[in-house]
Amino acid sequence: MEPNCPVCGGAAAAVAQPSPIDYEYGVTSSTPYRYLRCGLCRSEYLDPRPTSAMLTGFYPPNYHAYNEDHGSVAGALVGLRARVRGRQYRKLFQSSPGRLFDVGAGDCRHFEDLRRYCEVEAAGVEINPAMAARARELGYAVETGTLEEFNTGPVAGTFDIVSMNHVLEHVVEPGVVLRKAWELLKPGGHVLGQLPCADSWERTLFGRQWAGYHFPRHLQAFSRGGLADALSRAGFERVRVTSAPHLQSALSVQNTLVSVGYRGRLEYGKCRMYGLLLVAVAPWEALAYLAGRGGIMNLAARKPQLPH
Repeated sequence: MEPNCPVCGGAAAAVAQPSPIDYEYGVTSSTPYRYLRCGLCRSEYLDPRPTSAMLTGFYPPNYHAYNEDHGSVAGALVGLRARVRGRQYRKLFQSSPGRLFDVGAGDCRHFEDLRRYCEVEAAGVEINPAMAARARELGYAVETGTLEEFNTGPVAGTFDIVSMNHVLEHVVEPGVVLRKAWELLKPGGHVLGQLPCADSWERTLFGRQWAGYHFPRHLQAFSRGGLADALSRAGFERVRVTSAPHLQSALSVQNTLVSVGYRGRLEYGKCRMYGLLLVAVAPWEALAYLAGRGGIMNLAARKPQLPH
């Protein structure tokens, strides 16, 4: 039987992509995967559903998140992103220093960037054991594993912000992740994040080569409505799902080049001309962002305040 949608529980209405390919790292599987489209919320999701134990095998040693050498163009954009997020977090912190829990924390070098713009105590979870160990060496309280498995009890209700940037699309049970995020937050605390958008111009234009699939690592691609409803069901209020300024379509272009025969070396999943692709797609991305149909969307929501 086809599994129900992990975003909303609805039944599948169509096969969105019958035979996805990993264009970035060449990860293959003997399992015949496909992406289904939910008939209720229009999100897409991987079928059959992998188990949590299978996930680490989807991430090769040269995965881009394990590398901080972004190149000049991407590096400048990463620095700009840290400044924007740092200033945003500073406004939302209820105390100083603010308390941040990051889902998919990596080795936490991005926390050092954030500290240039706000005073923060940071913790989190990370599925890669080596990355989590490196984070602990830097002094951060990062546990190895997933948020689904994380025991929130000892730290429930203690964080100002739970961040999950490019995480919800990677998890087996996104509803559980959102509920755990709610548990971690103080009353009035905020969940913030970013992830690919299934009902975007980029998804329509690139189809099978859309970077938002990132097969097999992306287990679902949320629609805007599906994401908003999932946040509300988890107990959040003031839910906002908006198009994000981003240049993901550079990777969709790269995937397309690979699909038609490009054989250049991909280092950490990126070709040598990736910086040029980022520049080339900027006008298109600006138009999609202004129209509210970008390939990446931001999420923001608040845990309700305690009643007076």
